Amino acid sequence: MKKQILDSLSFRLKTEVSSRNPLKYLKAFNIEDYIDSVISVVYLYTRPSKGSKKSIYLTEIISAIGHNLRGKYKLKRDSALAAKTGAFMLYSFEELGYLQTSLGQGAKGHATYIVTVLNDEGICNLWNSLDPSQIEKLPSKTPYAPWTTAKHSTGVWLVKTGNKDVLESISPKTHPIIFDCVNKAQTIGWQINENIYNLHLWALRNKTDAFSEIWEAQNPEAKATKLREARAIGDISRRFIGEIFYHLYYYDFRGRKYTATAYLHEQGSDLARGLLLRADSKEIGEAGFFWLMISIASNWAGTSGRDDGAKTDKIPLKERYLWSLDNEEILLSYAENPKVNQGWMKADKPWQFLAACFELMNFRNWQKDNNDNSYGYESHLEAYVDGSNNGSQHLSALTKDEIIAPHVNLVPLELPGDLYKYVGDHVWQYLSQELSLMDAEEIADCEQFIDNLIELKKQINAAEPKSDLRKQLIESIKQLKLDNQYLMSISAPVFWFRIKDTKHKRKIVKRNVMTIPYGGTAYGLGQQIIDDARKHNIDMLLYMEHSWGAYLGREVFNDCRVSLERPMQLLKVFEDAGKKAEKEDRFLSWKVPITNFPVVQNYTEGNVRKIWVQYGPPQEERSTTGYYENTLQLNICFIEDVKPSKGKQSQGASPNIIHSLDAAHLSMTVSQAPFPITTIHDSFGCLLGNMPELFTLLRKTFLELYQTDPLTLIMKDIGGNSKEVKLGTLDLTLILDSEYCFC
Repeated sequence: MKKQILDSLSFRLKTEVSSRNPLKYLKAFNIEDYIDSVISVVYLYTRPSKGSKKSIYLTEIISAIGHNLRGKYKLKRDSALAAKTGAFMLYSFEELGYLQTSLGQGAKGHATYIVTVLNDEGICNLWNSLDPSQIEKLPSKTPYAPWTTAKHSTGVWLVKTGNKDVLESISPKTHPIIFDCVNKAQTIGWQINENIYNLHLWALRNKTDAFSEIWEAQNPEAKATKLREARAIGDISRRFIGEIFYHLYYYDFRGRKYTATAYLHEQGSDLARGLLLRADSKEIGEAGFFWLMISIASNWAGTSGRDDGAKTDKIPLKERYLWSLDNEEILLSYAENPKVNQGWMKADKPWQFLAACFELMNFRNWQKDNNDNSYGYESHLEAYVDGSNNGSQHLSALTKDEIIAPHVNLVPLELPGDLYKYVGDHVWQYLSQELSLMDAEEIADCEQFIDNLIELKKQINAAEPKSDLRKQLIESIKQLKLDNQYLMSISAPVFWFRIKDTKHKRKIVKRNVMTIPYGGTAYGLGQQIIDDARKHNIDMLLYMEHSWGAYLGREVFNDCRVSLERPMQLLKVFEDAGKKAEKEDRFLSWKVPITNFPVVQNYTEGNVRKIWVQYGPPQEERSTTGYYENTLQLNICFIEDVKPSKGKQSQGASPNIIHSLDAAHLSMTVSQAPFPITTIHDSFGCLLGNMPELFTLLRKTFLELYQTDPLTLIMKDIGGNSKEVKLGTLDLTLILDSEYCFC
């Protein structure tokens, strides 16, 4: 298959690229030297996008191919020539039936060229055929050299930023914690859990419930994304079975650490993390066994058997341990015969859950083989502890908010606090107040209108697609809305107040509450509710009107101004500081306490220009424009000609300040730990035997960070008005005794 691509490009270079063609520079290079990097880019960019952008845009993929190739040979940045280069390369994939380009619709409704994958399996096979050493996004079989300057020996920059001043200011002498953190991460070796690898192949082939999120995905693009990811993780794992491998790490401009490896890493999906074992090991010890059982219960995250219905990841640590002990026979049955005993597939994180069950089985077998009831078993498995609503934890700590602190577990509690339930209860109290302002007749009319609307929607769902009946029902709904415009406009609180189950309320507001600290807006929260309606398994939401979702998003946002008063005040101050920076035509910047990481919101964007790009051999005669029929007019982003992005300083201020603080906490913890720690932003992992020490250290470093008064320091740097924030009376030392702040 790869030979076909090579043959196509070789033939087309001879027949399509003349001495006057700007692509003539390609003839100076051997195609076999760069074809692997071209295939890698095609593979990575033809993944259906996650999030709201579902399409694969031609301009993005051809620019990526071109810039990658020109960067490989250290050629001058030229976005126009990069786009033409990428278009030339990509056409060979279309010629061979891997994909197709057509005129479609962009995210904002404008006409743009879309790439559709026709042979995903073929593209995956091409990628699988590549030499691992030639693929940038794969791990290395040898440890990477430590960072000694802001530029690594591989050519990668330590901080992903366009700000040269930042890169020039960072050194091991000025930022020891930053270099220590990234270099420690690069010494950690990994290996593949072969039990999980073999089982995941079986589960994919047989479309089992272990991959239910793939098979049950409603959106075809979402399904394709998840399937490609699962296959890619397996394909990379296959290359490294029996090997020890390592990752290269770098920071984003806020100081958050990332791996340069694609898919298979500790920051990846549940499957990726389930497949990973550490190359080093440590005696599990009695305390490590305690954490193994906690890890099992936390990854299960299902019914615990408590009267209050709390799930196993929301009960005291001792109870999680006891739950796993009580169910040990069942847990071992999953590990001993996972294809028959498939209950493990119902876990919230099935692959990490099963990996922990395998480790429990290995531990018990070791005790049996050694006729030893001690805890000397050497374990390679990691356990993880996560922050509890980490963004809101930082906001609560910054504002010393004693009201919110219990809900984000910054103080000792008998049971974990639940910020989602707290906000959900508040929102529904507000809805109750809204209804109290409506008269009984209005409410009754709204109830009847909602019932009629739902009944018609149910009939539409039951009707044959494209049938006359379906068309008639759609027209009936339009007429019903037209005849009842006033009821449509006031019925949202009536609709939402039908939700009575506290767990359902919590589900509905959860994503909103998670994103509030990171710049969530009233409009954005409403869109989240609309997008998530089908994910909650709440029947009523299947018939929700978009305007009702938008309404609830606004109400959640407005309610948070009251229920999360101090954090919301602080977010407004951050946003205002960003607006001030925009007016003064500068990038908002600050130094993070303790780590001294220099954050600069260097938001820029390339100027977009229209250029003509030839796609494939010339077709038909030249038109009046002087171009052939298949010469495409494209809007190309010129990355060598940048300008400041509008609005980004204010939009980015809140999330970036919060992210920089959780990054500082992460770096401090890794640097102080006398053993290797793996991190996923607000999640921390280590070998089971080290978890008791990590559990204590996380609280110590969090307190240490906030004892520096980071709010005052950051406000000074960004020019924020701290007088607009009412500080509370929270005693931050209480975090030292909080069981659930990181668990």
